[in-house]
Order: sequence, then C-alpha cells, then structure tokens
Amino acid sequence: MTNHFAKSSVTISGVLIGHVQWLHRYAVEEVTKREGAVRPDGSHYTTLAWSAIILAASSVEAFVNEVFLSSFGEMVLGVSLLREAGEPLERLDIPAKLLLLPHVAFGRSLEAGKQPYQDMVLLSQLRNELVHYKMGDKPPNAVNVLARRGIAVRVPPEQEAGGPHAWAERLCRLEVVQWAHNSACDTVGALVSLVPEDKRRTLDALVRSNFQPIAPPVATQ
Repeated sequence: MTNHFAKSSVTISGVLIGHVQWLHRYAVEEVTKREGAVRPDGSHYTTLAWSAIILAASSVEAFVNEVFLSSFGEMVLGVSLLREAGEPLERLDIPAKLLLLPHVAFGRSLEAGKQPYQDMVLLSQLRNELVHYKMGDKPPNAVNVLARRGIAVRVPPEQEAGGPHAWAERLCRLEVVQWAHNSACDTVGALVSLVPEDKRRTLDALVRSNFQPIAPPVATQ
C-alpha cells in the first residue's frame, strides 16, 4: 500500500489513498451482504462515501505538498518551492496548488478545462462542504454535476435546488467511493506526467504502488 524510500518516511499521501481503497473494499462487501444496501434505482447505498471523499481529496493535497513543498520533494526533484516562495503557497487550496506549483517548478501545468483537473475541483469542493457540513438541504453544484453523470443520486428537477432530504445523502453510493478514489489517482498520475523524465523515477514508483484506479468500474444505473 505504501512505499519506502532512502532518507524518507512512508508517504502520508500513500497511506491516505490506501485508506480509500480499504473503504471501497469494505463498501463492496457491505452492499453485497447488508439487506437494503441496494436502492430501488439500482444504486448501492453506503455512508462510507463521505469518508472516501475527504480522504481522497486529502491524499492529493498531501501528495502535492510532499512533492513541491517538502524536503522529500527537494530530494527527488531538486527544487523546494516552499524554500523559495514561503508560506503563501501552503495556504492555497488544492485546485490552485495543482495549477500553480507544477507551473512554477517545471513551466507546465494541468489543463483547467479538462479532466482530471475538473473532477479534482469537484472532489475538493465536496471535501470542503463535508468537513464544514451544516445539515443543509441545498446541494453544492458538485452534487448535481455528479448526479447528471450517474455517480451521485439523481432527483427530480424540482428538487435539484434542495429538499426534501439533506444533500449529503445523495452522495451515499458505492459509485461515489470509486469516483473519489479514481479522481485522486488520475490527478496524481497526470501531475507526475508533468515532471521531467530524468526526475520522475521515484514518483512513478509511488504512483504504481499507491495511486492506481480501481477497475473494473462499478456499473451505475
């Protein structure tokens, strides 16, 4: 699940994404054994989706910090943006870090209008909404986006602005667990592809060991 490197400890990003993989395995077991786990629409109910979203988004942020803002990153890449630019970079949110940090380091960046960056933005938004959850019925836009894609629970058009249930319930699907995990893995993989080849060997090993998408995909209804 995790990788060890000379002069470095186990990466927190690898541990966090490993926990999402565990959640997915447990959720699969849960929905196949627990009565009522399969909804009338064919979706697979699990509250583990909330934890998966939080951990998956956090794993990407940890990876970005490890690579660009830590002594580990300086050892691997020969650059520490934190040493050069200081604390303002640490305070950026995940989407901003994903665009800015590789651009500063290598002159290359993820494309904001394409995947996997767009899904990472949704994942980051949902993580923030869940960790500051206020039992609201009005869903963040990300919920309706995922519903239209068959990942979150669909509701009638008149309920898309909210009600009658708390919006977080619409994320309680096995499909959301997989989406959160794979969005994190795809983002990390795309980020590593921006690193010059002569500096990529250690990061490639980390991706192979930890950030592999879950397959085959879970069918959505």
